[in-house]
Amino acid sequence: IFHQNMLTMAIRFKKLNIIFLKLIMKKYIPLFLFFSVAINAQILDRFPQYQVPYIGGYANYYKDFHEIVIEKNMKPCSNKGETYEFRVLINEDHSISFIKDYNSGYIDRNKCAYELAREVAKHQTHWNAAKVDGFPKAAVASFIVFPDDLFDRYEEGYVPQITYPTYGNYEGGGAKEFRNGITNRIDTRRFEWNDRFNVIVEFIITKDSKIENILMIKSSSHEELDKQIVFGIKSTKKLWKPATINGQPVDYRYRLQLNAVTDPL
Repeated sequence: IFHQNMLTMAIRFKKLNIIFLKLIMKKYIPLFLFFSVAINAQILDRFPQYQVPYIGGYANYYKDFHEIVIEKNMKPCSNKGETYEFRVLINEDHSISFIKDYNSGYIDRNKCAYELAREVAKHQTHWNAAKVDGFPKAAVASFIVFPDDLFDRYEEGYVPQITYPTYGNYEGGGAKEFRNGITNRIDTRRFEWNDRFNVIVEFIITKDSKIENILMIKSSSHEELDKQIVFGIKSTKKLWKPATINGQPVDYRYRLQLNAVTDPL
């Protein structure tokens, strides 16, 4: 009788374990699957190195651009100096989604180029999704659109010859020195918290070497810290040389990302 009771208890215990495991699986497996989907759904904020966002390469992007403006009888920009950095999300299925541009000042200065880039994109069909570990991944692609080169002046194989803005007289363009200079101007000890912060700020270096339209894309969540960063950027206004396209000075959208850890007081 003793052994029979022990066997019955063992069977009941085994059944309870199975029920418990089913409950655990029912509760947590969907959660695991949710996180898996969430991770897979992440968007790359830039295209992977050595991959091109348009089938046939950048030259084919501009060739299609030219053919579309001619075929659709689109009008060139009256301001020949307009240029626009067109950023677009290329989805996993090779479709595109427009990205809202919050820098209204930049758009106002280059409104024709902005509108033209978007209108032409609706007719372009050779978008190429990024790949990570062999699987398509949604990613943000960027194209410099200089409309004056894409109408009657267009030449086969055209890709804009870009020189990026330079800071000071430093070797390599001064990007590292600029970032370090901004970081050194920030006194993190003034803030009563001990945490990492990640800030993304965007501004325009105009063709006249001015700094305009400073926009906080991602705030530190501390107003005073954001102000210090903006002030630091403004203080460099006399140290920039403008970007050029085919030798002609143009407005350039500069994006700065800062990461740091504050120290407790």
